[in-house]
Amino acid sequence: MFDAPYRSRLLPLSVLLASPCLAGSARAELPEPSDFSVAWHVTDESGEKVRGMTERDHRQFLNRARCQCGQQVGADIRMTRPPADLAQQLQAMIGQECAVAETMLKGEHRRCGQLAVELVATYVQGIGAAFHPVFLAHGVALTTFSRRTDDPDALLAGGCDGAGEAGLWLCKPGENAHPNCQESDFFVAPDDALSRLSGIAPLAFDYEPPLTQPTDLSVEPGNGAVLLRWELPSAGDIAGFRVLCEEAEGGAAAGHAFAPPDLTAEHDGTHYFTAGNLCGDQPFSTVRLEPAAITDPGTCGNGVLEAGEACDDGPDNDPGGLCDPDCRLRVGPGLHALAWDHVCSAHVDFSEDSVVVGGLTNGTAYNFVLVSYDLAGNPRAFARVVTATPDSSLPDLLPTADEGCGCATNRDGHGLFAMSLGTLFLMLRRRARPRRASSTCP
Repeated sequence: MFDAPYRSRLLPLSVLLASPCLAGSARAELPEPSDFSVAWHVTDESGEKVRGMTERDHRQFLNRARCQCGQQVGADIRMTRPPADLAQQLQAMIGQECAVAETMLKGEHRRCGQLAVELVATYVQGIGAAFHPVFLAHGVALTTFSRRTDDPDALLAGGCDGAGEAGLWLCKPGENAHPNCQESDFFVAPDDALSRLSGIAPLAFDYEPPLTQPTDLSVEPGNGAVLLRWELPSAGDIAGFRVLCEEAEGGAAAGHAFAPPDLTAEHDGTHYFTAGNLCGDQPFSTVRLEPAAITDPGTCGNGVLEAGEACDDGPDNDPGGLCDPDCRLRVGPGLHALAWDHVCSAHVDFSEDSVVVGGLTNGTAYNFVLVSYDLAGNPRAFARVVTATPDSSLPDLLPTADEGCGCATNRDGHGLFAMSLGTLFLMLRRRARPRRASSTCP
């Protein structure tokens, strides 16, 4: 399907015969997507380009945490087949439905942010720009004067929410009294077939946690380990799970050492991301946002942390959850924030419904939280905390070294292992007699 700028080329034959001069109209003078090359880049905390985006990055790199931290997206735009007139002005925009938003100011979409407003000669030399990820989801507010993505005074009409596709739009202002582009002046749209063939592919963004959740989380203690089980949803957007844990008394992390996700590496779908883990309280870049409307202000359960509340998980507030119905924490603040030092299992595939967590101290009570995440790495904690106390008198849940122990040694010297229940069952069947699990593995 063609977008509006390209449909205008498909004029009825009768109109073409009646108006031979239409072949030289303003629309025919617009460049083609194939006249441009565009490259997207992953940037570091300073906004410097680190590497080009891969096909996987296009699909699952941009998540809510990267948006909240302002990890910018880099763009290199170059005109490879310039026209004879290098003094024409072209505008490069980033966002969704930019052509429609330019003329329908009261519609669903707001005007897109401007990456560049330059002469053709500048595009021929090449333009390097970067933008905050929020520009992919929302345009600028009607009350803002500046639309430049590099202007800190630009006011955005929304924040790090929503999911979809957005990308680069290019236009040439028409010969009229309007300094900005009209819908028919756009010649590059990221969801157009010709643009895709020319390599100007859109970027997928996902700023929403998984919609579905597992159910019936339970825990069974063993010797230096625990077994967690849950029921899987019939369908949903979960890519995997991690188990987080803490000592029930005092909320200290259990001492496991799983490497956090790399800021600029290609995301393989086995980690989750939070702003606290990614940038802490020091975002890499910021934008101004229109104040969001708060439903039932001052009410516990509206999902907004307000004065007098220690937490507010909205619909996930639960008597047995991380945050109770009175907006009081039932776990330590680090576990509630899904801090990475509380992770105590490796990635568990979305199709698994159990995991064994080892490396635990017998006689110590632990809280456990199951965290699901989608392909983009947006996490959602299951709204129930389970507690168990490993004990040396309980059955071994981990295989021993001579049975092919796959555990690793963490920084405190405890053996660390996580496995599915099916694998565990096969290992246990091979045992001739009960044996204690090894606390470390070679």
